[in-house]
Amino acid sequence: MSSSTGHASHDVHPTHCENCGAALQGHYCHDCGQSVVNPIRHAAHAMEEVFEAFWHLDGRIFRTLRDLLSPGRVAINYLSGQRAKYVAPLRLFVVLSVLTFFVAQLVIHVESQDTTVELLDEGAGNPGRTQNVNRENKRFATATTIEQVERIRATQLAELAEGRDAVSTMLPHVRKPFEVAMVDVNTAADKRIEQLVKTQDLTANEVEKEKAAARKEIEAERSETKSTPEMDKAKTLAEVETLRDEQVRKQQAELAALKPTQTAERRRLQAEIRETNEAAGCRAAQLQIAAARGSEGMRTRKAAADARIYGETNCDGRLTLFGSDEPWDEELNPLVVSWVPDFVNKWINRQIAHGKDNVARLQHDPGLFVKAMLGAVPSALFLLVPVFALLLKLAYVGSKRLYLEHLVVALYSHAYLCLAILTFFLLMALDNAITPKWPGFGWITGTLEFLIWMWMPIYLWIMQKRVYGNGWLLTSLRYFVIGNLYFVLLGFAVVFITIASIVRM
Repeated sequence: MSSSTGHASHDVHPTHCENCGAALQGHYCHDCGQSVVNPIRHAAHAMEEVFEAFWHLDGRIFRTLRDLLSPGRVAINYLSGQRAKYVAPLRLFVVLSVLTFFVAQLVIHVESQDTTVELLDEGAGNPGRTQNVNRENKRFATATTIEQVERIRATQLAELAEGRDAVSTMLPHVRKPFEVAMVDVNTAADKRIEQLVKTQDLTANEVEKEKAAARKEIEAERSETKSTPEMDKAKTLAEVETLRDEQVRKQQAELAALKPTQTAERRRLQAEIRETNEAAGCRAAQLQIAAARGSEGMRTRKAAADARIYGETNCDGRLTLFGSDEPWDEELNPLVVSWVPDFVNKWINRQIAHGKDNVARLQHDPGLFVKAMLGAVPSALFLLVPVFALLLKLAYVGSKRLYLEHLVVALYSHAYLCLAILTFFLLMALDNAITPKWPGFGWITGTLEFLIWMWMPIYLWIMQKRVYGNGWLLTSLRYFVIGNLYFVLLGFAVVFITIASIVRM
């Protein structure tokens, strides 16, 4: 009976199931359920099975999405036994959540906040007025006081002066673009101050007082944040190395003079030596970046790329944990939890070190934080679906419904939330594509997005009323309690998973 167990030809279906040997009477085995079509020999059917296994891409998905738009209809029908015509709740939720946040990654773009100047080659015919300077000058338009204008002016002028001084000794031909950019900054600042004087009807004395107050605060802030002013003044890599050697030599001499019992002082000096080395490394990176930008002409890298190549250039940040006076250090001043083993403390401090490094990356590229947040939301939703079902079980403890029935309600409600958020992101994509060409379209998408956010809580409220059949007053009370508890838990989950994502980044 070779035909029952042997392989069928390419064009003839077998008469017996190739899996269990039972006689076939249709396209599926009545005993084990295997299809008569062999996907190994039919590529089209193989692709169909992939989609079917993941999404059941047939009439059910469209019927499910259609009925999902009516609050509670899918959950009520599914719980009443009409399961064949709908996509299973867990599968629907997983597919919609994955699709939603995949689209979000494509739609949402966050540019790195690179406040440095793109140096232009003088031979290109550009007078030194760059796109980055123009973009930064737009910041003056957001200033509502003279103090804010002066702060923006001081920040931009300091950055430009630093770059000019750093490269002038090595690349004198790039000094002029910095000077022209500084003129642009002063012009934009003065123009904004004139506008504020007119709109706020300020007198000359009031203007001078505000400018003086702003200068005083800026100088005070600079004196507090600059821990190694000598290092900041170094103009070449050789000067950086000389200053570093002088400071480290003094600190090492003080360290050698200490007694072995002076643990606290020894730790303080070791931390100071490390800070000196880090400050030297930061200043060296700043000088290298300035020189590289001067030599690259019109196109330059983002600040995040510079940091990866040359090193971190933000030397002001110190990590202090739990109100400690001394900055955290993985070796010199680690976090120690007394009631856990040593290997756990070492693991915790390694994670803190990873997180500290990645936070520096986030400062250069805020898009990484957005991606971490978007990646955390589906994970948080997935983890909290059973928690939401438990809250429903507790709220309707007298309804005699099983926990799995509440889980079905939770899954379909979350599936609708994902569908609404997906629609929101699609509207954002249309807005980004059409509004620049037709400004009126932005008002349309903005109105639709607002209506979606307003409808989402109303949808869940009506769904809860229809599924459980209580009166509006009792439903509203339960909805308020469950909703507040759930969204507090969701917020904590998103924050925790985002932090974990940043640490693992």
